Formats: sequence, C-alpha cells, structure tokens
Amino acid sequence: GDGELRLSLMATLAQEESRKVSERVKAGQKISRENKMLYGSGNILGYDRKAGESYTINPEQAETVRMIFDLYEQGLGGAKIAKVLTERGRKNSSGLVRWDVSYITRVIANATYKGCVCYNKSRSNNYLEQKRITNRDRDSYIYEKGDFEPIITEEQWDRCQAILKEKRKTTLVENGEEKKKSNRTSRDLWVKKLRCSCGSSFRKNRYHKHNDGTVTYNYVCYNQINNGKASQREKMGLETDGYCNEHSVTDWKMEMMAKY
Repeated sequence: GDGELRLSLMATLAQEESRKVSERVKAGQKISRENKMLYGSGNILGYDRKAGESYTINPEQAETVRMIFDLYEQGLGGAKIAKVLTERGRKNSSGLVRWDVSYITRVIANATYKGCVCYNKSRSNNYLEQKRITNRDRDSYIYEKGDFEPIITEEQWDRCQAILKEKRKTTLVENGEEKKKSNRTSRDLWVKKLRCSCGSSFRKNRYHKHNDGTVTYNYVCYNQINNGKASQREKMGLETDGYCNEHSVTDWKMEMMAKY
C-alpha cells in the first residue's frame, strides 16, 4: 500500500544519505592526510603538544623512548623492558612510574617516533552502520612524513617492527569480524581455570629440573609478570594500588588438591 511505499522510499533516502556522509568522511580523511593533520589529544610519550600545534620533543621522555627501542632491539621483551624502566624510575607520559607490556608494545608500534603520521588504523564496517573497526592489517597503514622532529631513525623503527611482527598474535576474520588468536594457546587445565585474587590469569612457568630429568612447573600471576610485584614497588617508593603480591603455586600442589 501507500504506507509501505513511503517506508521503502524513506529507507532508500536514508541509505543514500548515509552513502553521501561516508563519501564526505573519506574525502575529509584524504584532505587530513594531505595537510598532515595530527589526531588525538597529544598525550604521547616523548613529545609535548599544545592545541592546534605540532609535536615538540620532551627531552626527558624522549630519552625513555630511545631506551625502549634500544632494549627491544637488544632482545628484551615488553615485560622485561617494563621492569627495567620501573627500576630506573622512568616516568610515562602521565608522569607516573607505571609500565606494562601493552604500553611498551604501543610505543614500539608507534610511527610517530620515526617522524611519521599513521592513517587508516581503523575503518567503518559499512556506510549504513558506520561501526568503527580496528584495522589489524598493518601492511595497509598509510604513513605520511610529519612536520615534527623524529626521536629515533626510520631504520631502527623498521628493525623493531620486524621483531614485533614475529612476536605478534595472528588475526582471524570470522563473519567479517576481526578476532585475535594467540600463536601459543595453552592447553594446560590450570592455565584455563586459575584466577588470582587480583583478578588476573596465570602463566605456566618452568620452575625446576630434577636430576632424573623430570620438570616441575609453577603458575605465576600475569599481573606480576607484566607489572612487577607490589612488594618490589613498595621498596622503590612507588604506588602499590592495583598491583599484586600473590604467591606462585607449583603444579603438584594443584594436582594434589584436585585429587583430595
């Protein structure tokens, strides 16, 4: 009837308007790239930025950035780098001595440090829903030379990206949705089941090798692995809220408790 026809016409007009909006957004993004426009609040380790201005190097923080890239290139992982920075009392972009693996990884992957602005890190799923989806295909990122001074060389940044790519988790696409999948999915029962009193999961570590060749394992809280123990931070005069002191637990104790 006439009502159905009007609804169909309205839906068609709405779709056409969404398509036009999508095209305008893409055109605006192209202009932003051409003008080397910077996104975000500017709270980035190593740089200072005032509203409407470009990045200027923060000498103290820039030295921390160089430490991170140097240590990473020397073979240290994110957890070990976080521990080193904590022991040295280095502050993050918020002025806190607070480091974890994810923070270190974000620094390593940030092209700003080689003097570039990165675009295409997210996309819209379609012009109707306009849902933002993180683009995990890093090879499709667009890098434009910025108008600010780099902290590290492009060569060092590229070398660290090669290391990062080797360590990165793979990404699956299911029904058009991108999902992370670890290359090292644990099949261990207790890794799947255990939760620390702080809310974190546990990692299974090799604890001791006996004379007969058998190996004892233990389970360690990921909060401690990533951020260090609360007691260690307390000795260094750092805040302890949100950090963990829970003891590790050996695998034979878990098996014994399960049995009895």
